[in-house]
Amino acid sequence: MVNYAQPVKFQSFDVAEERNIHHNMSSFNESVGLGYLKTNAIEFVNYNKRQMSRIYPKGGRVDSSNYMPQIFWNAGCQMVSLNYQTPDLAMQLNQGKYEYNGSCGYLLKPDFMRRSDRMFDPFSETPVDGVIAATCSVQVFSGQFLSDKKIGTYVEVDMYGLPTDTIRKEFRTHLAVLRLAVYDDNNKLIGQRILPLEGLQAGYRHISLRNEGNKPLSLPTVFCNIVLKTYVPEGFGAIVDALSDPKKFLSIAEKRADQMRALGIETSDIADVPNESSKNDKKGKVNANVKTNLTPQTSSDPTQSSTSLAVLSELHLFSVICLSSRQTYLKLIKKQQKELNFLKKKHAKDRTIMQKCHCTQVDKMISQHDKEKLTQDKLLEKAIKKRGENNCLELKKETESKVEKLNTDHKAKVKDITAQHTKEWSEMINSHSSVEQDMKDIHVVQQCEQLKKLLSGVQEQQTLSLKLIHERKEMRANQAKTSMENSKAISQDKTIKNKAERERRVRELNSSNTKKFLEERKRLAMKHQKEMETLEKSQKEQLEKLDKFNEQVANRGSRIRLPHKP
Repeated sequence: MVNYAQPVKFQSFDVAEERNIHHNMSSFNESVGLGYLKTNAIEFVNYNKRQMSRIYPKGGRVDSSNYMPQIFWNAGCQMVSLNYQTPDLAMQLNQGKYEYNGSCGYLLKPDFMRRSDRMFDPFSETPVDGVIAATCSVQVFSGQFLSDKKIGTYVEVDMYGLPTDTIRKEFRTHLAVLRLAVYDDNNKLIGQRILPLEGLQAGYRHISLRNEGNKPLSLPTVFCNIVLKTYVPEGFGAIVDALSDPKKFLSIAEKRADQMRALGIETSDIADVPNESSKNDKKGKVNANVKTNLTPQTSSDPTQSSTSLAVLSELHLFSVICLSSRQTYLKLIKKQQKELNFLKKKHAKDRTIMQKCHCTQVDKMISQHDKEKLTQDKLLEKAIKKRGENNCLELKKETESKVEKLNTDHKAKVKDITAQHTKEWSEMINSHSSVEQDMKDIHVVQQCEQLKKLLSGVQEQQTLSLKLIHERKEMRANQAKTSMENSKAISQDKTIKNKAERERRVRELNSSNTKKFLEERKRLAMKHQKEMETLEKSQKEQLEKLDKFNEQVANRGSRIRLPHKP
């Protein structure tokens, strides 16, 4: 770094961009860096695409504590310095981040943080351009060898990344580079592990733990199930609300401050710096506003609307379907969603009733077993008091034999009733899934029928509009006007000296006009016929696509029947 980087005092992002010297490197203490992130996040990212920056702890950290490095990694800062003598969360994140790369200390930044033709806002809550978003769920089952004492424990699972990815302390055992930490009842750390998300593998995993200094612990592990899926957004309702009434929402700077606070950064740690705004930032904001205003709100249930919206997109009908027709379709979607929600509530109620019934049966069986055991014990105790223990040895053996037989029979009964309950539960769940799927299939067919009606109406309007265009009376009026003007011009022509010559010229002109007008009408009629054929062909293809889709749905849902009445 000494050989290849020249340290310079930072003046502004505009000055750095104007100079465009790649080997110039500037240093920022954490407070100044946070200030620039709060006001000029996009410019900071662009600066780090071109040259290097170094972040170091502020002078007030006399206790060698650390700041959160993730916020600066999000902006592409290349050197984020920490106090290595303090094994805190920040240091654990740093070691966990570079562990997946062989602990060499160097990581290649993502493509969108290196290319000059990409714009990236580290505080954006929308998906990053060119990156497929994913969801990660972690289900913690058990812990092994966590302590040699009888103590209560709990697990915290946190996720650190962009502000929209960061999840902290929402639940005790909850979603969550991914951090798993095990604590005892006194909130003392037993062990922790930080795993980069890009190296995470789905499935059931035993995760070995480490201590505060990230040194491996020999035995403690946590048994988890990790599920990784592609993220599907539900809609953009909050953004639309913010655009319609911006006074109710925080400014960009205030919102970024809140996001920093969520990462554990206090407002007092952020220095006040001049607010710069580059052309790219303005252009990006304008484009973002335009895109947001044009984004249609989707249905609340993606399983209900995705198929139908795909059909509409395929047929290019959004631009021609009238508002009233769309309202009719949206009402159908809303009605279907209401029916499905009602069915799901009923099924949830059925599951609760069955669970209670099964629990009652098991409790009753256990109570009966305990009662029979207690009866045998009381009979033996009564006999011993009456005849003495030495005279009841045979009775004692007989009682033990009966108790053993009771236990054996009880285990068999428990096994049988468990199998029966499992069978009943599986049958009910399968029945519920079948009924719900049938209802969804029927809903899709109804949507297809509604779309077909809308499509037919639109096609009729298109055909009528095309006919009206070609049946206008303007052409006839223009032809008559042209003929009259030409006749008038001949009658006022002073070079024509006799009446016979004038009448001859008028006849020739009328003959010429008639021929020209007929050719023009013939040409327009052929054009009209060609346009009508093209329109009919396009409409036929649209109907065939819709019929083909409807047929696919019908084949897939060949077992469709009327939904059960709730």
